[in-house]
Amino acid sequence: MEYSGMLPLLLLAAFSVAGAAVTHPFATNYTNDILRLAKAAHIKAYMGEDPDRACDNFYDFACGNWPRLHPARIHNHKTNYLEELQELYIRKSADMLKSSARSADSSADRILKNFFNSCCLQANDTRSALTTVLLEATDFRGGWPEIRVPSWYQYEYDWLKVVATLKRQLGVDIFIGLDVIVDYKEEHMHRIKLGAPALPLGQRRHYLDGRYQGTRDLYRRSIQQKLMLYFPEQSKQWLKEVSEQVLGIEEQLAQGLPHNAALTLEQTTRQRTAADMKSAYGSYVDISRYLQLIFSDTLYVDIYETPEDYLSNLVDVIRGTPKLHLANYTIWRTLDFLDAARIPQSVQPDIWCIKLTQRHFPQQLESLFHRNYNNMQMINELQSTWTDIKRVFREDLQASERLHWLSQETRQKAISKLESLQLQFRSHDDQQLIRKLHGLQLQAKQFYPNLLAVLQWETQRRLAKLMQDPVAEDRVLHKLPHYELKSNKIQVPITFLQARFFWDPAYPNALKYGTLGVLLARQMLHGFDGEGRRYDAHGYQNNWWDYTSESSYARRSQCFQEQYAIFVQYREKPVQDKQLLRRIVADNGALDIAYRAYTKWLKNSAETMASYQRERLPLLDYSNLQLFYLAYAQLYCSDYPETLERYEELPEQLRINAALSNSQQFTNAYSCSSGSALNARFKCTLY
Repeated sequence: MEYSGMLPLLLLAAFSVAGAAVTHPFATNYTNDILRLAKAAHIKAYMGEDPDRACDNFYDFACGNWPRLHPARIHNHKTNYLEELQELYIRKSADMLKSSARSADSSADRILKNFFNSCCLQANDTRSALTTVLLEATDFRGGWPEIRVPSWYQYEYDWLKVVATLKRQLGVDIFIGLDVIVDYKEEHMHRIKLGAPALPLGQRRHYLDGRYQGTRDLYRRSIQQKLMLYFPEQSKQWLKEVSEQVLGIEEQLAQGLPHNAALTLEQTTRQRTAADMKSAYGSYVDISRYLQLIFSDTLYVDIYETPEDYLSNLVDVIRGTPKLHLANYTIWRTLDFLDAARIPQSVQPDIWCIKLTQRHFPQQLESLFHRNYNNMQMINELQSTWTDIKRVFREDLQASERLHWLSQETRQKAISKLESLQLQFRSHDDQQLIRKLHGLQLQAKQFYPNLLAVLQWETQRRLAKLMQDPVAEDRVLHKLPHYELKSNKIQVPITFLQARFFWDPAYPNALKYGTLGVLLARQMLHGFDGEGRRYDAHGYQNNWWDYTSESSYARRSQCFQEQYAIFVQYREKPVQDKQLLRRIVADNGALDIAYRAYTKWLKNSAETMASYQRERLPLLDYSNLQLFYLAYAQLYCSDYPETLERYEELPEQLRINAALSNSQQFTNAYSCSSGSALNARFKCTLY
């Protein structure tokens, strides 16, 4: 039976019925039946064709059909199940911003709606982008050389002033990359990071290695095609010359990039003053003047220069390149930067525009979403599941049998840290968000003037951070629950609180513990792993483990390291997971803890035939315990594009199968024989 076509119809029926007011008991039961049927179809649609593979490759058993339904080759990036939660957030937000203005809308809400709606109307108006923003809002002394002013005089062209102006107005980095970052040495202050901009092809080898000549040819042709879109009246010869100039300059710039792309910021950075850099690079690349033009002030601060060889190479590029070519490259990079807002042919305009809105106004969109889709039931379920997860782990710490490798003293400190560990639901101060947007005026039908205003507003806020203390805004906004070492809290984003994605009262609780329970347990265990043990219950850096516990942890984690050591490549591509041990410790521990939390809940619930029947689903001939593992595995259904060069994280298939091979409960649930691939003879355990 083909379920992929059936799935949208079932879900539509389910949500339509569930959305109606239900008061009669018969209607309630009917609604629950529809929701359960839809969820079962949803699970079945992703499963592979061979049910006998469960004990040999459970990931393929649970997610075998995912690549066909969500192929990475179409999106040209990784697809995965958890990202579907973000897609649901995007679709709901688009519907929300399409609605007409209301009297209850704040000024921030109106700005979001104007930006979104103007994007849907005008984002593909290339003439507006060219004339309203590129040629009018930025002064190129008459526009693109030899297009609007054939008598362009190169001696008047001041490349440094032009790129500094563009950085200040639009935030675009050309020739010089500049950002204000939290100082990685002293986290209480900001620092200027200055050096190489992000080049379109990325790493040095993509520009200079002969093996990537095909990639460079494709890139050059894409430049020609985009130029033709904006300048259809220009000759093929002009299009060819400019595209060759762009690629040629970037090949020269790439010579200043590190040979080893895996080096960290700390490894490729040196700390210098603007005066030092002025002395080093002189008038060809006058860093003091560049910073003065951007900040309207002379800066006497230390700067992080990265990578170390880039600016000295830039001096050679500026010295040896005709000014006409520098001007062509500068305007091309600006045009390409603005063109990123244009809606791709393969994407629906409203989906593209809501993602653009999210990129520029992430907190404001979350706040509006929360006010429109506030789901207290989901918050209550998360809190309830979290209580059960904590209870299981607390009992483990209190009993000496299960975690006997931890000393009594360390276990007591672990209990203290666990008691302090809380869920924190991310929220925003609406009045503060309104104040942040003060002075930003957007029109409902003028997208590119709106985009220009937003870019200027964003850039000024980003540059102003240099004189401000770092605050929570500087932290990465995670899409899923995330444990923070320095606060000892699990941050839960608003977008995570969406009904019927992980759980609904109509679903079996096996699904809730296999998804929400596992995700919460994973984050919890990050507070008690090799890195988390260095931070105490209050988030202060303080190693609270004794030597005996540390030694025992190292010995037991060695089992995992040896077990996972074979995963150095996947599908003939290298796996380079820098957080591998943290990941596998959390994977294995969370699966076991969530499973035991579920079985404890099941034991404490009314043990009747009806309750056990509720823990199963139609269409799926699986027990409640088997459903728990199905839900867990499908959390990580993924597909990778063929263009991927290496895996930065352990691929999901390896993560799921290896964790299950260590679980005796999984072996029992699916009756795996002793010779099965997922019934490991020696099972690694830690938490």
